[in-house]
Amino acid sequence: QSLAYDNEGNKLAKEDMENFDYIPRGFIDSGLIFHLPGINDLKLYLYLSSKCSKWRNTQVKTETIIKDTGLSEATIKRALRVLEFYNFIYRRRYYIGLNKKRRIITLLRWDTAYKKLIKEGKIKAISDKEIVFITEYKSRLPVYGA
Repeated sequence: QSLAYDNEGNKLAKEDMENFDYIPRGFIDSGLIFHLPGINDLKLYLYLSSKCSKWRNTQVKTETIIKDTGLSEATIKRALRVLEFYNFIYRRRYYIGLNKKRRIITLLRWDTAYKKLIKEGKIKAISDKEIVFITEYKSRLPVYGA
């Protein structure tokens, strides 16, 4: 996930390279960013994009996010699930020694996210800038009394 290389590591043609922007423009141009279920999801995405490196990776800890944004831990976990559902981010863990683990969050490029969303059936689109249907995010927690 870089600006100049595709997913297989091949160098992209100059016209296919993305200009460096902390927020991939495709999410805004398609309107998908405006369909996030809550304002906290957008707030967390903007925060993560400000903390990422030029390779769009960040290792920011939950405690730091809480301190900087004022969001609760439960809200952060929910927002990360929503962002991962819509392929805005990709989370993975890596281990340091036996007992330590860290989380790396990668902000996905628009072309990668678009292909995944189409493949998973979460969106239907005419082109990468014209989305006609977006699957709603549903929490996996059961709702009692409804």
